[in-house]
Amino acid sequence: MKETRMRDQEYWERWLRERPKALEERRASAKDWYREAGVEKGERRAFKAALKALNPDGVMGKRQKKPPRRGKGRFTGESTPYGARRNHGGADGGRAVEGRLRFTREGRPIVIPADPETPIVRIPGHSLAGAWPKDRVLVRLERRRAGGLSYGRVERILERGIRTFVGRYAPTGNRFFVRFRDRESDLLLEVDLPPEFSAEPGDLVLAEISEYPKGGKEGRARVVRALGKSHTMETLSLAVTSSMDLPVAFPGSVLEEAAAVPQAVRLSARGGGVCHGNDERPRVDQRDLPFVTIDGKDARDFDDAVCIVREGDAFRLYVAIADVAHYVLPGSPLDQEAYLRGTSVYFPDRCIPMLPPELSEGVCSLKAGVNRLTMTVEIPILPGGRPGTPSFHASVIRSRARLTYDEVHFFLGTGAPEERVAKPASAKITPEIGRMLRDMATAAGGLTLARFGRGALDLDLPEAEIGVVDGMPVSVKPSERFESHRLIEEFMLLANTAVAEYLSGRGDAFLFRIHEEPAMEKIEEFEVAAAKLLRRSRPTERRDTSSLLQGWAELARGGKFERAVHRMLLRSLMLARYGPEMKGHFGLALSRYTHFTSPIRRYPDLLVHRVLKAALGDRGSADSLRALREKGPEIGNHLSGRERLATEAERALEQRAKALFMAGQVGRTFEGTVSSLVTSGFFVELEGWMIDGMVHVSTLRDDEYRFSPDRMEWVGQYRKRRIGLGDRVRVRMRRADPDRGEVDFLLVEKMPEG
Repeated sequence: MKETRMRDQEYWERWLRERPKALEERRASAKDWYREAGVEKGERRAFKAALKALNPDGVMGKRQKKPPRRGKGRFTGESTPYGARRNHGGADGGRAVEGRLRFTREGRPIVIPADPETPIVRIPGHSLAGAWPKDRVLVRLERRRAGGLSYGRVERILERGIRTFVGRYAPTGNRFFVRFRDRESDLLLEVDLPPEFSAEPGDLVLAEISEYPKGGKEGRARVVRALGKSHTMETLSLAVTSSMDLPVAFPGSVLEEAAAVPQAVRLSARGGGVCHGNDERPRVDQRDLPFVTIDGKDARDFDDAVCIVREGDAFRLYVAIADVAHYVLPGSPLDQEAYLRGTSVYFPDRCIPMLPPELSEGVCSLKAGVNRLTMTVEIPILPGGRPGTPSFHASVIRSRARLTYDEVHFFLGTGAPEERVAKPASAKITPEIGRMLRDMATAAGGLTLARFGRGALDLDLPEAEIGVVDGMPVSVKPSERFESHRLIEEFMLLANTAVAEYLSGRGDAFLFRIHEEPAMEKIEEFEVAAAKLLRRSRPTERRDTSSLLQGWAELARGGKFERAVHRMLLRSLMLARYGPEMKGHFGLALSRYTHFTSPIRRYPDLLVHRVLKAALGDRGSADSLRALREKGPEIGNHLSGRERLATEAERALEQRAKALFMAGQVGRTFEGTVSSLVTSGFFVELEGWMIDGMVHVSTLRDDEYRFSPDRMEWVGQYRKRRIGLGDRVRVRMRRADPDRGEVDFLLVEKMPEG
């Protein structure tokens, strides 16, 4: 039976993307297109729009205009009127660029270059050459349009990005399809079904690619299993990890090696210290020091423990970090898998660890009341927050207590000492630990002042905390940030800096944590935008970049534009990365910085541990040191890429979880603040919810609105109503799409100032 429902532009864009060869061929007229595609009369406008979207240079298939017989514009072949060959490429024509293919919210293909300094490249739909979203491709630039937009064509597919995916089952007649959608993809693939498969149209399924497009033949997939009718946190996690090809399960050889690691630390006194098992080199016994761990309430792995001892007006800080390098030997299956992963990935209700649980939650985790092998950084802190000369030890500790940020915050912030001890939340805080926590707060305060004094940036951008019950998101709220968080951060920053200065002073090869100064044009763009919002020409008389940026941040703090300015400032900065070059850390205002304090969850920290142990006389890390000297840039690039992928996965899961939560709020009205403006509308962040949703300009019915980028606002052409950054509005929940992690609102009203 003939289908009566009209097929829209989205359908025809998908149809055309699946037939890249057809797009490259010319047709005598549009009617030939209609006959070939089976376009009904009422669908022609949608089809033409799809053609135009996939080929911005003009719809292929239109009749070619005949050249004028004589006069202006009359010349032959590829020559100009002066005989020179035409240059179709422009300034960038012919240059090759490597990057990842993605699709915009409107379905337009773009390539994000691997080099962050290279602009995004737009790809006409007929120039995809069979590439799919997430593929790593080589693009040949063809020209640059007005406004600096670069266009190109996919020349070669270097690496496929999608291997498995979670999609919606979509049978049509006797054929079976699965539709895969996320923020950068929209694919409809024919699939083979497993025996005894049972699912309804629209159900979620896990599928894997069996054939990629080749030689005009469309791609194909096979269904692995059905997942149910609607999303849960489990299916969202599976969707993100599969589409991003994140390794979840550990190989058998890795699990076997992890299972063979003894879970107890057995010590014997030898050589003026204590030794574990058959170790030859003694460790410093620090089990008598009152170490504690301070982490989030849901933390499973504990990399670091801290202890501080008062020495008159000064302090002696001990930061003990799990000695993961003792258990993960260079070149072993454990080591190879950890390098491949690069980092742990944290989702709201689960973690994809870099190391198996036997290590990450077992013998490497600094649990209270048990012996643990550690590397200790010992640092005197002089009055005024000035650190003295550090020392480093292979050590053994026994943590006294596993404390949470909430418990330490409560203890430091309220009540008399005897009342605090009586509270259930503070039962683990003995008088000795209580005195130490107050000393820690004093020492950390001095470190914070010293850090700000040297020009470090301080941006207050809270993160979303998603509550999960029975596999479903039940709340989204801003995470609370206490002084206890800052206390631990200051101590970790100090330990990382001490290790970086010590190793670089020796001339050892290791990975710095690099954060380069932002490009001047980025700073100028930010200043122009911040000045418009805050109505100030300059926040400080100091000319150095860090003082300038911090001045803008302070000027915005507490006002309606605080979040907007801080976000714009963050976007103007360079991405931090790992590398063997000593290029400093701009955000922290440090000339040398590294990552040392989280070896359970970050491979760069494990490498730095090996270098430090070698510097202290351990000869077991020679291979790692040689690899860092010979392949430092390559190793740094790989680990920086894994960090970016993990961050991208965490953000994608967070967006989808928020959309899943908001799917149950359709029709509700909320108050919020306009958080950003785009050419198709604006985003609103709900008050107290840490959820952003879009109000599309097409839904604004009270006027005809136009976007004013100079004033950073939408302006009604007749009633002159304005909607700009920081405005408080009331919105109604319209739609939530967990597949793509998108939330859409309808504007109810703009609320009065104040």
